[in-house]
Amino acid sequence: MRKKLLEYIKCLNCRGNFLLKEEKYDGEHIVTGVLECEHGDYQAPIVGGIPRLLPQKMGVDNQDIANLFGYEWKFFSKFYDWYREQFLDWIKPVTEDFFKGKIVLDGGCGKGRHVRLAAEFGAKEVIGADISGAVEVAYEVTKNLPNVHIIQADLFSLPLKPVFDYVYSIGVLDHTTDPYRAFSSITSLLKPGGTISVWVYSKEGNEWITKFVDPVRIKITSRLPWSVLKFISFFLGIILFVLTRFVYKPINCIPKLRNLLFYRDYMVSIADWSLYELAGTVFDHLGPPSVFYLTKDEVTAWFSKEQLKNFQITFRNKNSWRGSGVK
Repeated sequence: MRKKLLEYIKCLNCRGNFLLKEEKYDGEHIVTGVLECEHGDYQAPIVGGIPRLLPQKMGVDNQDIANLFGYEWKFFSKFYDWYREQFLDWIKPVTEDFFKGKIVLDGGCGKGRHVRLAAEFGAKEVIGADISGAVEVAYEVTKNLPNVHIIQADLFSLPLKPVFDYVYSIGVLDHTTDPYRAFSSITSLLKPGGTISVWVYSKEGNEWITKFVDPVRIKITSRLPWSVLKFISFFLGIILFVLTRFVYKPINCIPKLRNLLFYRDYMVSIADWSLYELAGTVFDHLGPPSVFYLTKDEVTAWFSKEQLKNFQITFRNKNSWRGSGVK
């Protein structure tokens, strides 16, 4: 961590400031040390350059989610140039220029792909928070960016001050044990006039998944050893690769036939992905112990309950919701 992070973090218990103790530096990075609340109520270690600001007690479900995604993002850790276009599509109508000079939070940063982009877009500071060990990947790919800070923390109790101009969370809330509570938590960190963007799986358009695939996840695949699930993910990834690349992509160019394609918008959108990335997507659908498919009314209610203004909820690829609003 960099010392500047102290301006943005607060104690989980008393909301006081942190004092830095027993620190050891590697250049500008504090690689080991202790963060101690100014009132002595809480201590958090800095390990491998990352403040581990987790609650003293974490539920079993949250721990299971953290373990699974830590494993996933450490294995599926490659980066692709098309992440830039994908990220901007997920947060529409927010644009690249919007980031300039802003203090930004990535709620559930995973391997850090969006944190890195936000920093490159000109954000003043970007804090990436994730409950899982994926923060170690995120730290490695962003540690050379002076405006990036990575913390390990729980979305339900983020140790951050409400100073953010922009908060986003992409494909994370729907994997928590309580999506609305997680949304409320990250929204509370916006300063007045700040903007939030989220992207989640939709129930609309995914009825075949909720009816046929999700029961398999719940009863079987989420309970498998991760090495077995990884093998299954690559096997199914090969099928997806063949279908999207050699069936959906060419047929989509034929106007008279394209509308006959099942789940067309999404399948065409991933037609240029590598086998590796497709396997990661399968793993992401079959492995997590918690997955929510949300209706438009449910997502709209989140924005209404948090009294966000000028919000809009749009359908992406006919299988997910992206929403944005202003505090």
